Amino acid sequence: MALTLQTLFNSTADLYRLKLLAGRKGMHHPVSWMYYTEDTSTIDFIRGGELALTTGMNIERSRPAGTSDGYAYAVDYLTRLITCLHELDAAGLIINTGKYVNVIPEEIKNICDTLHFPLFSMPWEIHIVDIMQDYGNRIVSERQKRKTVSELFYNALFNPQKFDAAELGDTSFDKAVSYGIVLLELPEELFRKSDDEIFRYIDYSFNAKLDFPQSRFCWFIHDHKVVYVFHDNPEQPGAVISSISFEDRYFRLMKTAVSGTCPSPAGLFHEYEHAVLALRFCREGERLSWYSRLGIFKLLSEIPDRKVLEQYYEDILGKLAVLGTDKRADYLKTLRLYIESSCKVAAAAQENSIHRNTVNYRIHKVKEILGADLDDAEVRYRVRTALYIRELIDKTK
Repeated sequence: MALTLQTLFNSTADLYRLKLLAGRKGMHHPVSWMYYTEDTSTIDFIRGGELALTTGMNIERSRPAGTSDGYAYAVDYLTRLITCLHELDAAGLIINTGKYVNVIPEEIKNICDTLHFPLFSMPWEIHIVDIMQDYGNRIVSERQKRKTVSELFYNALFNPQKFDAAELGDTSFDKAVSYGIVLLELPEELFRKSDDEIFRYIDYSFNAKLDFPQSRFCWFIHDHKVVYVFHDNPEQPGAVISSISFEDRYFRLMKTAVSGTCPSPAGLFHEYEHAVLALRFCREGERLSWYSRLGIFKLLSEIPDRKVLEQYYEDILGKLAVLGTDKRADYLKTLRLYIESSCKVAAAAQENSIHRNTVNYRIHKVKEILGADLDDAEVRYRVRTALYIRELIDKTK
């Protein structure tokens, strides 16, 4: 998992005499690096996830001549600093108090609480260089661990001969009894960025918004999709990822799919395929699809020999090939709607946005070509199954 503010605070609060003053709800934010700043004009250099640190030495120095209210200016300066840091997805801010800033204004604490932006104080006696070096080492070490876990699960899915389950022993996946996959489409806009920028954005900006522990998952990119591997049921976190993506500047138009679960990493590739199938069945206007809700498509997709399905379709509806590609597609759509509406012509016409006489003509023509009695329930069942097969084949080419 990414190293979070909460983890750093829990392990070093006493060592560096840190106090959490505000923004407690943002403590789950992952930390990408440390960023020392005394100048608000350079804040836009950060790339997301940085834990900023300042002494406030520039507050008094930057105060315009003739400004009599130093307290009001300090509030204004810190407000601008914190607002900019928050907008750029910084993780939080440590103020090194005791020389340039003695008391953190209550107004600033209230702003941080509203933004869920963690604000800490650290006494002047603590040297900035010490905490920056320590946190930097911790971040690098944790980053390497996460990279290793992601590589392990990439191998579990796509290079199983290289996967060794024993290597999960020192991770949050140790002794897990279920695994699942969530897929999130990767927008083309992100592909115009460098690999490092893509990974940083997902790791320290997008994933930071997820309201569940990052110890629940690892992630990597494969085939234009973000692949999340969970060591529990993926349905709830999948819904969260879809919801967060809807508000995201890059992922807002992307679709999310959720697999089923398997008891060991050996079954993860199968669950990856299930998630891919769910993604392909995410219908127009929908943004989230679950494999568990695919109904008959779950059953049909598990038939290993695709030729069996193709032959069934040919046996039942293959004769409609005489209509030609475009015309056949129209007739098959009308046929599907007709059967789904319990053979009600008016309902099928309304759903297909065509005249009922057109429905009558097409259904009569289908009966004639197939030599089939669609008034027979068993015949309709076979036709509907063949239509399901056609849809599955079309979506999984």
